[in-house]
Amino acid sequence: MKTTILFGSLLALSINVALAQPEGNSGSAPKLTATAKLLQQQRSGNNASQEEQYLDGKVRANIYTRYVESFTHGIPERFTEDSFTSED
Repeated sequence: MKTTILFGSLLALSINVALAQPEGNSGSAPKLTATAKLLQQQRSGNNASQEEQYLDGKVRANIYTRYVESFTHGIPERFTEDSFTSED
């Protein structure tokens, strides 16, 4: 029984050691995840549109109106609700 437990423990330990050590990556740069690649592309600007981005005058007016009206509401001292809905 002790031999079986000892053998199982050694097997588990060797598997963990084998999985913990990356193969052939000594000294090389780590692989980038998909998210890291997308963020790198965004920072570089290589995929940026060459077309000028603009908003219609009516849309810009609505955005500005919403921005100005946001200052009519005071900022509360602290947030006491658990939800952003007005349902009770």
